[in-house]
Amino acid sequence: MSFAAKYLKAHGQTATVLRSPPDETYVSIKRVTKAVQDLAVREAYWEGLILADSNLSSGEILQIADDKYLVHFAVVDHASGEMAWFGAKTNATLIHQRVSKTADKGHITETWQDINTGIAAFGDVVTMRMRQYDPGLLDNTIYLFQVQKSFGVQTLDRLVYNSMNLKVESIDNIGLAGVVRVQCSVDVRP
Repeated sequence: MSFAAKYLKAHGQTATVLRSPPDETYVSIKRVTKAVQDLAVREAYWEGLILADSNLSSGEILQIADDKYLVHFAVVDHASGEMAWFGAKTNATLIHQRVSKTADKGHITETWQDINTGIAAFGDVVTMRMRQYDPGLLDNTIYLFQVQKSFGVQTLDRLVYNSMNLKVESIDNIGLAGVVRVQCSVDVRP
C-alpha cells in the first residue's frame, strides 16, 4: 500500500462513486483556485486525490457527504500511485424528456416522455461576459449544462430545470470523454 493510500484512508473523506453497484472509497478534495478568471465559478471546480482501486473515470458522479461532483477527468498520479481527479460540483437537478409520437385514428399525438429523472448536473447561466470568451455559444442559449454523456441527451430533447422547460439546442461531446456540454434555450413547444 502506498503512502498516499495510507494517508487517504487515515485522513481522507469517505466518498461514494455513484455507479451500479456504488463503490465506497476515500478522497482528498480542494477547491481549484488557479486559472479561474470568474470568481462566481470558484465554488464550482474542485480537484483532489482518490484511491486508485476506485477506477474513477470521466463522466462519473462522486458523492462526498451531501455534495455531488461530476468528474471531468481522473488520471493516475505517478508521484503517489493513486488517481488525481478534477470535477465540477453539481448545482442543478434535471429531468430529461423526449417527444413520443403515437398514432390514434389517423391523428398523431405528441407527448413528452421522461427518459431520465434526477440528473445531477453542473449548470451555468449564459452571460454577456461568457459570450465574449466563448464564440461557440448560440444566440438563443440561456443555460449551459454539463451532464454525463451516458444519458444520451440529443438535440431537440427537453431538459426541465426548476420547472422550466428548456430546449436542447447544441451538444458538445468532444471536450471530455464522459461529459457533454449542453446549450439550452427556452422551450416554447407544447
